Amino acid sequence: MMEVAVLKWIEYIRLAFTEILHNKIRTFLTLLGIVIGIAAVMIIIFVVHGAEVYIMSELDTVLPLDLIQVTGRWDYDKQRMMAEVTLEDMAYIKKKLGRDIRSMTAIYQTDLELNYKGRTYDADIIAALPSFQDFYKMSFSEGHFFTDIDLEDQNKVVVLGYEIARELFPEGDALGKKIDIYGPYTVIGVLSKAYKSPLFTADTNDNRAFIPLTNFERYFGIKDKFLVMIRAADMNNIAATAAKIIEVLDEKYGLVEGESKFQSYNLSDGLGGINIIKIVLMVLLSGVASITLLVAGIGVMNIMLVIITERTKEIGLRKALGASRGDILIQFILESIFLCLLGGVLGIVLGYLGSSLILDYARNFINIEVAVPFWSVILSLVFTCGVGLFFGIYPAAKAAKLDPIVALQYE
Repeated sequence: MMEVAVLKWIEYIRLAFTEILHNKIRTFLTLLGIVIGIAAVMIIIFVVHGAEVYIMSELDTVLPLDLIQVTGRWDYDKQRMMAEVTLEDMAYIKKKLGRDIRSMTAIYQTDLELNYKGRTYDADIIAALPSFQDFYKMSFSEGHFFTDIDLEDQNKVVVLGYEIARELFPEGDALGKKIDIYGPYTVIGVLSKAYKSPLFTADTNDNRAFIPLTNFERYFGIKDKFLVMIRAADMNNIAATAAKIIEVLDEKYGLVEGESKFQSYNLSDGLGGINIIKIVLMVLLSGVASITLLVAGIGVMNIMLVIITERTKEIGLRKALGASRGDILIQFILESIFLCLLGGVLGIVLGYLGSSLILDYARNFINIEVAVPFWSVILSLVFTCGVGLFFGIYPAAKAAKLDPIVALQYE
């Protein structure tokens, strides 16, 4: 029984391909609309996806997209912060949520004058933890970033941006030299000219100097007033990670009138608009391409009706020899699906070629690497099968209902 069913399906497929290849010009003209429609859908998906990738990569050069900032909440009645995140709190968070956190750092930021042998430079001073270099990929022309030992021992060391080092040490070789910030600081590193921070532009970064956070706190007599920045381990669960961080702090410090003393902000909260724009563009542009597919589907139905008319005697003969309505129905639905599937495959090939040409052209203006999403290929194939099924049902049903006697007498 199983062998008979398999042989039947093999025969269905053979007949379908035989009919499709029987009239190549008619098949090509029928498929043209499907090919263009599928190619258009794939190119639209590629362009919208590429635009999203490019926008997100450009945003990432300004600010890491997995960044979470944690601060205490401001008490408007008492005009003060309800709480401050401490270094101990950061260690506690890391202990509790180690798997959810990629890196943590704390920073102060201010403007100070740097001096060396009569040369001065107004620099943007960043007092940070050694983990700041884990936050951002740093490259050095000389030396290195400060370490945990420098932080613990409050060593007076400084890392200079490229522009600062060039202005203060035009002869080069800044390493080991002492500059005056608010006391003598030894230069242990100089950022490379090519260094590009994901958080700051190249020009801004060139004018920055980095010192250990503990030195800054000791000199200015402040404690735990820094900005806490955390990078989530999972880009897809940033909001959940931020919520967990606040929960951990709430466990330690308790709530005030049912509300947390802390708050968090993550950049992904502000990126919802990009996703909305992407979806709207995808829907609108794909809708236009779908009209092409709709017209192509009507063309397929029309051709299938013509084919049924041409093969009326064949249908009558097959029914006279014992073919059931179901056999005829399946036969013509399969022909419609395979016809559209062939158009879908050709459309995918055309879509890939078109996407490659667009990418090559775009590379003349922007630095981008993006591929056609694999899901768009699967979606295209499923969609073409759906078109074939939808527009093949009526012609197939009409063929299945033919009276074999009337069909055999058809001229």
